[in-house]
Formats: sequence, structure tokens, C-alpha cells
Amino acid sequence: MPSPDRSGFIKFVRHLPDQIIESEKFLRTVSFQNIRGDIQNILHLGMGGSAIVGDLLRTYLQNQLQVPLEVHRNYGLPTYVNNNTLCVACSYSGDTEETLSATREALKRKANILAIASGGELQKLAEEHHLPFIQIPAGFPPRQALGYMFFPLIQAFKNLGLITLPEGEISETVKILKQLRQENDPDRSLGRCITSQIARKLYLKIPLIYTAAELLAPVTVRWRNQFNENSKILSFSNVFPELNHNEIMGWEAKPELLQPFCIVLLRDREESPRNKLRLEITRKIMQDKNVPIFDVFSEGESRLARLFSMIYLGDWISYHLALLYKKDPYVIKSIEFLKEKLSETKNS
Repeated sequence: MPSPDRSGFIKFVRHLPDQIIESEKFLRTVSFQNIRGDIQNILHLGMGGSAIVGDLLRTYLQNQLQVPLEVHRNYGLPTYVNNNTLCVACSYSGDTEETLSATREALKRKANILAIASGGELQKLAEEHHLPFIQIPAGFPPRQALGYMFFPLIQAFKNLGLITLPEGEISETVKILKQLRQENDPDRSLGRCITSQIARKLYLKIPLIYTAAELLAPVTVRWRNQFNENSKILSFSNVFPELNHNEIMGWEAKPELLQPFCIVLLRDREESPRNKLRLEITRKIMQDKNVPIFDVFSEGESRLARLFSMIYLGDWISYHLALLYKKDPYVIKSIEFLKEKLSETKNS
């Protein structure tokens, strides 16, 4: 029987470790001279796979950045944006209309702007206004170009004097991801890997992705999005302690309403003692409802390696799950239909 992966999507999943290595060269010709003034806040402009980059930057750098970093997923800009704001315009295609709208407004506000894209209208805008522009390779689904967007931006922040990069974190991350690729690639593991086993546990279930580790909060969203786009299933996510103030009450529903769910707990050594306690108490409530629940642990020593190990595990699980559902993980028909209809309206 032919593989459901008719588009060869696996090559994009395999490529993440290589993206990190390749990203070192993207800043060699980028000038940051036009970024000036006292940067008092950073606003990451993006949607979908480009926006999650900002979420990951915020949690990874929370112990280093001396200014707030927020993510803006919409048209226009918040009122506070001014010439002391650094706006990071991130659009893999370069044609995301919400991001272009926000970037044009940032130009009017005379904000500092750093743009990253594979081309498109954002590149034209950057060239027209002499903005620092990081060009990354085209030809990837945006959700599978995470390494190309995240790693040049942490290097850019370092060049701007906003952060320091702990020595060895990037090399450890590459090493861990290469190991995970070896262990979870179906062509090498014959389907006996941990991510394939987890995918089978999730088959015909609705995954609920939870974490008690602040570092992994955006990873729950990444997993959810990968299940949506790659596996073509509904999935939901939440974090401790917030879910203890609302979502926990949903577990008092009738048992038949809870049967479709399966809970995945993303675990990391940075869980605070109180959040770890909250997780264990909540686990007992869920277990009493006979809902499947299991833990997935991050790998590596550094925060960067642990963050991306969990991202990569989710990517492989969503890929294996797509195969179980006999879905081509590359195809995103509903998104393309929506874009087509929006384009017709815009041009009418």
C-alpha cells in the first residue's frame, strides 16, 4: 500500500537540525545600523507558524531580556508602539496580510523594524525602506521552517546587544535533534520508536496538551497546531496553573463526553514545586475519569535543547499520526480555500 505521505513531507520533518546549522550564515550580510534609539519593548509580528517563533523567543529568553517581548497576531498595532519599539516582522512567505498591515503601521510610527522572510512583499517593503532584512530559504511549509526563523532571530538579538547566548547551547540542540531524528524516522526505526507508539495511543482520540513548565507553554500550542495541520485532527492545549482556575471544572462532565479525550503532559525539570503539585493532584482527578494520560519528557541539559527536543518530538508524533489517519501531512486544503476566498474579496 502506498504511503499517505504522497508529497514527501517527511523531508521537511527531517530537516530541522540542518536548519539550525544553515541559519548561522543568514546574518552575514545584514546591517543593523538603522535600528537605533533606546529599545524599551519588542513586538513580534506574525501569524501561524511565524507567530509561534515569537512565543518561543519570549519563553526561552525570559531570563535574559531586560525589556518585554510580546507577540502580535493581528492587523495594525497596539497603541504603545513608538520609536523605542523593536518590531520583528516575521512572515515565512513574506505575504501574510496581517503582518504586512502591522509592518506598514510600524513604519508610520517610526518604530525600529527587523524583517525576516523568504521573500514576498515583506522583502520589497524592507528594501524600499532600507530595513534590516534576514532572507531565509523558500520552499518549505511555514510550520516546518521554524529553525530558519527562530535561530537567526536569537543571533540578531545577540548582535543588537539584547542578549547573550550561553556557550554550547546551539551545538547541544543540534546533537539532540539529530539523535531524535535517528530514533524516530520511520525509515530507520521501522515504526518501533517512541513517537510512533505515542501516535498509536492518540489514534481516534482528541489530544489535550498540558504542561506545568513555563518554558514549554508555547510548545503545547506548537503540538496543537501540528496535530491540526499535519494530522488533520482537533486538539486543544492549556497550562498550569491557569487550567486549575477554569478548565479543571470541565472534568466534572458526564463520562461519555470525556471518552474522546487523551491527555499528554509535557514535562521538564523547570516545573516549579507548586505547579508540579498542581499537576499531580489534577492527574488524580483525570485518572478517576478513566481518561488516558501519559507524560512526555524533554531531553538535553540546556534550556534551548530541552525546548527544541520537545518541539521535535511533537513534529514526529504529528507525522506518524497523519500516516495512521492516511492523511497527506503536506496538504492544507481548508487553509488554501480560505486564502483563495479572502483574496477574491480583497481584489473585488
